[in-house]
Amino acid sequence: MTKPLYRQRHSTTGLLLLLAAVATGQLGAQTVAGTRHDLSAASGNQIRATSSTEPCAFCHTPHGSRADAPLWNRNHSSANYTPYTGSSMQGVPGQPDGYSKLCLSCHDGTIAIGGVINVPNSVGGASIATVGTDAQGRMPAGTTNLGTNLTDDHPVSFVFNSTLQTNDGELVNPATLSGAVKLYPGTTPTANAVQCVSCHDPHDNSRGKFLKQSPRGRTANLCLTCHAKTEWSGSSHETASQTASIGGVTDAVSAHSCLSCHAPHAPSGAERLLRNGAASGQSAIEQTCYQCHGSSGPGQNIQSEFLKTSRHDIANYTSQHRPIFLSQALLPENVQLTPGSPAPLSLYTDQRHVECVDCHNPHRLTKANPLQGIRGISLTGTIVTSPRADSGAAGLSEQYTVCFRCHGDSYATALPPLFASGLTPRNKKVEFQTTNNSFHPVTRIGRNPSTRLNTQLSGAGVGVNAVIKCTDCHNSDTFTGVGRIVRGTGTRSGPHGSSQSPVLRANYLLNPQSMSNYSSTNFTLCWRCHNEASFINKTNTGTNFYDALNGKDNLHWVHLEDRISKTGAVCRSCHYNTHANGEASNTEYSIDGVVYQTPPTGSFVTTRLISFHPNVRPRGTNAKPRWIINTGTRTRTCQLVCHSSSGGTGGGGDMNLSYRPGATGDVPSTPAP
Repeated sequence: MTKPLYRQRHSTTGLLLLLAAVATGQLGAQTVAGTRHDLSAASGNQIRATSSTEPCAFCHTPHGSRADAPLWNRNHSSANYTPYTGSSMQGVPGQPDGYSKLCLSCHDGTIAIGGVINVPNSVGGASIATVGTDAQGRMPAGTTNLGTNLTDDHPVSFVFNSTLQTNDGELVNPATLSGAVKLYPGTTPTANAVQCVSCHDPHDNSRGKFLKQSPRGRTANLCLTCHAKTEWSGSSHETASQTASIGGVTDAVSAHSCLSCHAPHAPSGAERLLRNGAASGQSAIEQTCYQCHGSSGPGQNIQSEFLKTSRHDIANYTSQHRPIFLSQALLPENVQLTPGSPAPLSLYTDQRHVECVDCHNPHRLTKANPLQGIRGISLTGTIVTSPRADSGAAGLSEQYTVCFRCHGDSYATALPPLFASGLTPRNKKVEFQTTNNSFHPVTRIGRNPSTRLNTQLSGAGVGVNAVIKCTDCHNSDTFTGVGRIVRGTGTRSGPHGSSQSPVLRANYLLNPQSMSNYSSTNFTLCWRCHNEASFINKTNTGTNFYDALNGKDNLHWVHLEDRISKTGAVCRSCHYNTHANGEASNTEYSIDGVVYQTPPTGSFVTTRLISFHPNVRPRGTNAKPRWIINTGTRTRTCQLVCHSSSGGTGGGGDMNLSYRPGATGDVPSTPAP
């Protein structure tokens, strides 16, 4: 039987020239000699032949090769692969095909490196003997051994055409691809698909990792050749000048570009190809963010905020802290807005989550608007695109719409840890409806336009016509100033974490206590906007809670200071739900003789956020503690049993207190929409 020509003795130089010429038509004109793909005995690489001097023989043979590849000297793996998938990806990667199949014949770790079809004659034996491999002669475990689970590797073997570009919305027109980065056929010869060799040239390692183009640089880098991320140019991460060391290269974050966060071959368990997005093989997106926003990173140390006692607990949901990505066609680059609903893909089975990317779009956010590119939920339930983080010419801040994603209609399924801790979350989307009777001015200006309130707030730069944001109260406790929080005035900002519960910028005593003296520190949060003197000065009538009818002075002072040892009162004793009283569960309201179990919506008579603490009990035959308003006599009446008393006297237990705030104080009116 005649031996194949390859087994005949011919010069190594001639074979190199031949194979280089063969490969030139498809993948380039460089030689593999001297690169990591040179597995000859003289190469000095970790993985190499023990005696063979042929650098090309591990992949190519001039005769007896496979018919479906350029003189390919290897058999394909019979492994079944788990391809990359993601609900924001419109392409459909199947089992690897085309040139990707060739690469995986070594890089999936299932076939011996020396197990070629045609063994060089000078070597002899059934395979090429190698060193640096595992016990079976295969590629050892490590970053170059991709395995058969490709969910943490850039997708390959999917068709990239104009239909995909349209469906995705953030890809370049494939017809414009030119230069080194190309599309290659797969199982369908005429189909242009993304393959391993779209990014890698196995014969040219001049840029490292056999890449066809550098992945670094703010423009024209490898990733941006195909990806056209919306609003990436000019975003905070695209322009960041802070220095970071990534992949052994120290440069500005902007120069690292996509590599700052992503790796085309990410750690096992990482989602979205995040460079550090895994911990112990499990998804941990925050670990990528911590590379810059941790204790040793160049950005703000947000990780320290998440270590505080009260926090948005992004890392302790174990298997349930991953975001659920929706279809790109429905919500580009976004997470599920209704936690608890079935996930669109079986890969994402978690139903409760809070992650950095639930509130921030890392490709679009800017210093001026850290919510740029994220989606919110409006008061009417519609989707808000790129909510405004701060008030501007276009209108009021829409920050609250991002909070509504979890604290709105989905609160019961999104916030079970809060219920377990004893807190009673409510639907903030219901509470902050602008038709409600009384609310803190988050979605519009408040319903209390009185002169006294305006004067009381003016020292903090607020006032009755101001609109505040959720983060004016829920923020890092590093902010100590008064009034609204302005980005850039503190070392860290945002409701990431605080030593004050629930994620408050300052202390706020939540429950009535046994106290002998008033302490300002118990209500520091309130005094950030409200003038403390208006509440604790005996003769001060700076609030509307004083009795002009009977000549009594400041009734806030009576509760908070004069009778503190008997009442133990805190702000929440009467203002239990400080967001709004639209869902007050322990209060009924009587307005001009008509009793309501919840305040009437749209009423011009504001109930001043009155909603009583659960330890307050009804008086007499009333169903609940009652707050009475008589617009004719302009009186207000509390009917309740409160404090630690069982009724009767002592500590003001049985109260039927009527008061009138005066002729120029509490004037009912209808604020402008």
